Amino acid sequence: MELWKRTLYVCLFGAFMASVGLSQAAPLIPLYLQDLGVLDQADLANWSGLAMGMTYLMVALFAPFWGKLADRKGRKLILLRASLGMTITNALLGFAQAPEHIVIIRILNGMISGFFSGSITLVATQTPQAQTGWALGLLSAANLGGSLLGPMIGGYIGGLFGIRYAFFIVSALLGTAFLSTLFFVKEEFTPQPKGASQSLSTLKASIPDWKGLIYISVGSFIFAFTTMATAPILSVFVQQIVGQGAEHIALLAGLAFTVTGLAQMVASSVLGKYIDKLGPRFILWTSFIYVGLVTIPQAFVTDIYTLCILRFLLGIGLGGLLPGINTYLSSITPKAFAGQVFAYNQSTLFMGYFIGSLGGSFIASQWGFGTMFITTGAIIALTGVFLKVTLGRTRTANH
Repeated sequence: MELWKRTLYVCLFGAFMASVGLSQAAPLIPLYLQDLGVLDQADLANWSGLAMGMTYLMVALFAPFWGKLADRKGRKLILLRASLGMTITNALLGFAQAPEHIVIIRILNGMISGFFSGSITLVATQTPQAQTGWALGLLSAANLGGSLLGPMIGGYIGGLFGIRYAFFIVSALLGTAFLSTLFFVKEEFTPQPKGASQSLSTLKASIPDWKGLIYISVGSFIFAFTTMATAPILSVFVQQIVGQGAEHIALLAGLAFTVTGLAQMVASSVLGKYIDKLGPRFILWTSFIYVGLVTIPQAFVTDIYTLCILRFLLGIGLGGLLPGINTYLSSITPKAFAGQVFAYNQSTLFMGYFIGSLGGSFIASQWGFGTMFITTGAIIALTGVFLKVTLGRTRTANH
């Protein structure tokens, strides 16, 4: 098997497990907090939100540091660090004795995570340019699949063996990602000499399409912001549609989430091939406009079936965004700076997720769900128009 393909398959497995490790705690932490004595509903909501939100904030803040380290010491090292670190932090969660312990461990989890961004860098630098879109599309699908199945896996294991043991089992699975990376990933990398310049000015001088990088970063933030804006309040919107007294509200809300994720996961791998044929720029701006146009009609939905259809169509468009963004970045970034560039983009994404989760709830609470869908849809569609106008033909960096 070719080296780049073996690396890709190991990274697919590792990205899936790392995503499971981050997301599987979502249904478990509120229950775990109750076991630890947090019984007041307001306190439970605050501790749960703090434990989940701080993880994503730490990922955003620490990603650039790990990216620079990857460019100096190698990308495989970053994958080993992230998988081993998450193995340890998930095991530590099983020993927590107080809410403060959970929050501290989740902060550590966010600080040391970064397997997915490291995988993007490693795959992008090893994969032949003509197949980069396909490979990064598969990687996005694996990461998304882990985030979709993670809560289900965590909930199932927690119900079967107990919440503490769920963290131990997921820790063991993450350990297999560490071992597979250790033994099966081979990276030909020459470490940069100690003290080598990695300043922003050096980075700017090394990337021929610096403006394109800035524009893509803006697109990444808006993608994350608008995607996450609907997530915290989608269940409440479903409840408004079907009525508070309706049966199976939780199931219907879960369905609205799941159909989007499934469509996005499938579309990521399929659209990755078209990115290689048509170029990332075309897929990017068309996907942004399409997602915006599918988001706006959700403001006028009056039944759950129409909402699920629109959410499925939304997922198809979302499937082209991350692979398109990562492929474009790969095409304009020299290998020596790939870790830094992808880490900055990862930081931009997670900051968008963090702010979007707050911004969407604020818009909906002040002006209603309809305004929230129309506003976010218009923003992301206009971003597509902006990228069509500003992104010229990709000026490929010297790889």
